[in-house]
Amino acid sequence: MNRLTEVVNHARGVRPSRSAAQLLPHRALALLAASIATLASTNALRGDATVACWGNNGNGQCNVPVGLAPVIAVAAGYDHTVALKGDATVACWGYNADGQCNVPAGLEAVAAVAAGGSHNVALKGDGTVACWGNNGNGQCSVPAGLATATAVAAGWDHTVALKGDGTVACWGRNDYGQCNIPAGLGPVTAVAAGYAHTVALKGDGTVACWGANYFGQCNAPAGLATVIAVAAGYAHTVALKGDGAVACWGHNSDGQCNVPAGLGPVTAVAAGFAHTVALKGDGTVACWGANYFGQCNAPAGLATVIAVAGGGYHTVVRLDTDCNSNGVRDSLELDGHDCNGNGLHDSCDAQADLLEDCNHNGLGDTCEKQLTVDLASGHIGPIGINAPAAWTIPNVVLSASPVTIRARAHGDFSGLLEYVTLRLGNQPLGTAFAGTNDCGVTPWVSFTLTDYGFNEQITAKGSVTLRATATIAVDPAGCNDGTWIEFEMSYIGATSADCNANGLLDSCEIAAGLAVDLNGNGVIDVCEHAFTTCPADFDRDGFVGPADLAQLLNAWGPAPNLPGLDLVPDGVINAADLATMLGAWGTCVQ
Repeated sequence: MNRLTEVVNHARGVRPSRSAAQLLPHRALALLAASIATLASTNALRGDATVACWGNNGNGQCNVPVGLAPVIAVAAGYDHTVALKGDATVACWGYNADGQCNVPAGLEAVAAVAAGGSHNVALKGDGTVACWGNNGNGQCSVPAGLATATAVAAGWDHTVALKGDGTVACWGRNDYGQCNIPAGLGPVTAVAAGYAHTVALKGDGTVACWGANYFGQCNAPAGLATVIAVAAGYAHTVALKGDGAVACWGHNSDGQCNVPAGLGPVTAVAAGFAHTVALKGDGTVACWGANYFGQCNAPAGLATVIAVAGGGYHTVVRLDTDCNSNGVRDSLELDGHDCNGNGLHDSCDAQADLLEDCNHNGLGDTCEKQLTVDLASGHIGPIGINAPAAWTIPNVVLSASPVTIRARAHGDFSGLLEYVTLRLGNQPLGTAFAGTNDCGVTPWVSFTLTDYGFNEQITAKGSVTLRATATIAVDPAGCNDGTWIEFEMSYIGATSADCNANGLLDSCEIAAGLAVDLNGNGVIDVCEHAFTTCPADFDRDGFVGPADLAQLLNAWGPAPNLPGLDLVPDGVINAADLATMLGAWGTCVQ
């Protein structure tokens, strides 16, 4: 098939065969520009103001659906277009003969999308991958057990996933070795897929490529380094460097690798079938290569662009907006106003009912009522018999999610009877380190507590203590370079804005009459009770009396595992604790 036939067939909506696409000579046919101009998209700004599309529209790939907003990411296949919406669902339009625009029912919680020749890939927030459309070469047969993906890419009929450990998975068509991942590839940070080749950006800023190389698309230029992003077209490859410069190699019959002089700093790149797109630092778009359908003719007056994608012969961009009409582009005011991390201003999410904002302050309630808690103890030592380790966290935040507790150690743990027992407050967690190498750093061990179980261990003073007690065989002086243990703790915490950790913003809960605030101080009374009730009221009956005294006396002496009874937190229950109890004797003042 010659280039004239290909272009005419495009004008008629006919897709090239795989074998024809493999051999396309791609010679410029400027003489056809006028005759096919009417087939190029004239609806570049149609529909949703957050998406623009131009170029070939023979299959409706540039007919952006009305009411699509808001969109947070775009991808372009050969002659179809995909959008990731603000509610983490997917929309698709254009050519659909292979079902590539039949988004699976119930697909949600999507974090990223990619579009291939006639199939689509969705990366979900839990690291799993969904795929639909043409599966003639197994490109939609996601490998069983793939659950740690962090990025996806789609070629003509193969699919690539980057896993959380920096390794690459690939499936689908492999006749050119596009899924033969090189041995010793090393950690990868990004992937791209062309017609029959695959590109990986390595952790050291260099590029690796494998698969079809008949146009040199896998011959990365010598000395290419400091790369931060990659893209792949039919048979050309694009790299964006850390200084904003662009490199391109491979098939160049349409000038798709002729990077314009004076391009200026670029922030993102994309590759179509035979054209290349660059997003410049000022929010404008540069494009070079095949332009038979005007795919490189960005519409006049185009708003600021913040993402680009290249399809077969069309170009798609995500536009910046001003959804709250305050005269400032939304992307410039996301700091502190994108609590769900979807790239949209919280006020826009609230308008679209994608985010709760019950107090109408322009902040997502999710952020106001929760925060990420990541804590680390550092080394605590020594660790061994008669040398327990304790990590007390003061003013601990209530948990609104399961709590992960991790521990590792350096010590005398080679024997089966040499281990430590871990306890959070009065809650046993389990044992750790049995049979590990003497005086080597042990692997991390993890334990999980429910939010309820964790919150139960918070003392009346608002602290929580994690303790490690070693067996009699563990020698605290058993290593020449000392012994130690360290802890980490992570969870989603409830801030004072959701002090009862029930998922409702306290101010809204009070205003709606769903919670009591008798003193009108903005704090739900049950929260004040939890932290101002007499510390000596062990049975929480509102009265410090004989029952509480009996518990104290029964625990008299060293009490490293009873922080709730240790009123003067020094690891010992003694006269100081008794004095504190007697001072609080009687009815607790709320």
